[in-house]
Amino acid sequence: MNGIVKVHSEEYGVMPEVVVEVPQVTTLLGAFSEFCSGYALMSTNTEGLRVSVSRRSDSAVHVLNSTKKERKRFQLMAIRPRKEDKWCTVVKSVCQMLQAAELSFTGFNLVFKGQSAVADPPAITAALSAGLIMALDKLFGFGLNRNTAMRLAYNSNRYSDSYQSRLRDLITIFTAEPGKMIHFDLDSYDYSFYDYPFVKGSGIGSYFIDCALPADELSEEVALFRRTAAKASAVLKSELPKGYKLRTLTKKELLQNHPSFPEDWKRMITFILEDTAAANRGLECLKTRDAEAMGKLLSDEQRDIQNLAELTSPEVDWLVKRGAESEYIRGVTEVSVGITGTLVVLIDDGSEELYRKQLEEYERIFGFHPVMREYIPSGSIKVIPENEYPLI
Repeated sequence: MNGIVKVHSEEYGVMPEVVVEVPQVTTLLGAFSEFCSGYALMSTNTEGLRVSVSRRSDSAVHVLNSTKKERKRFQLMAIRPRKEDKWCTVVKSVCQMLQAAELSFTGFNLVFKGQSAVADPPAITAALSAGLIMALDKLFGFGLNRNTAMRLAYNSNRYSDSYQSRLRDLITIFTAEPGKMIHFDLDSYDYSFYDYPFVKGSGIGSYFIDCALPADELSEEVALFRRTAAKASAVLKSELPKGYKLRTLTKKELLQNHPSFPEDWKRMITFILEDTAAANRGLECLKTRDAEAMGKLLSDEQRDIQNLAELTSPEVDWLVKRGAESEYIRGVTEVSVGITGTLVVLIDDGSEELYRKQLEEYERIFGFHPVMREYIPSGSIKVIPENEYPLI
């Protein structure tokens, strides 16, 4: 793999002056709980985004999305939104935010690459805005602390309707600790850190399975689900008694007290409530280090994703079904990393090669080459020291 330093120097004829590593945000449970201001269990992982920048002598910004092989450019003195901007909307929005904050900078060259470069709009926005702000802070000496950098990244949302980040994703990017999960209360945005005990050598290991589905697989369905969920939850909140929180609503109350609510909305709200409750049950599993309960919880979550949210695919369903038939697999579910078709599997220590056989069968049947990698919660965003450049 060509490292980002090599890509940057080949693209612009100069070495990057700053390289930033942005970890990939993982929502293990509670990926849709913002619609009820509920709870989420999150971390980062070692995939994500790398960002490199170098100064220019003019006011132009040249950008290469190395993963998608797409290039964009614009002038700092004439930033205008364009329909064809797509992911470059994020770069323009960050520049507008920094200008509004009266921070002085010139034109620059930018390269970014990694899984988050092809993620859905909220995920790529969080990763790219955080990485770019930290890179420009280092390059131009803004002197930002992490809280200010996070605030600027989030406030850049005001310049875009379609590319907006989630606050919890940004908090995770800027505060994550190695080996720790973060439990969020999305009503107050209080959050706490907890050890993640299900690692190789503990008896039960955790693994990501990247199913290698096309990048746009289910993306429109997920986007439609989120748009509809936002509308349904807003309508339901308007019908609740004053001071009553949607996240405390029970399925029985939903069915009995809101008979005119559309059936598909009821199913959607039921999933959201189950999703946020799962985040709290998952926290208890972490505290008690109960791998059996965590495995069952993950499998129950996947059942809800399939039956209530209907956000799955035949390829994922096949892997989940085969996993349920294997006594060495404790649980499996789809997780949110900004890319559809990513699973987390809990596997008995020593049984990893047996599961790889399942993945080989999956590849023979569907033609996609899945990637299995250990899931260990990683740390927060960081500037890469120059003496580590050859490694990336």
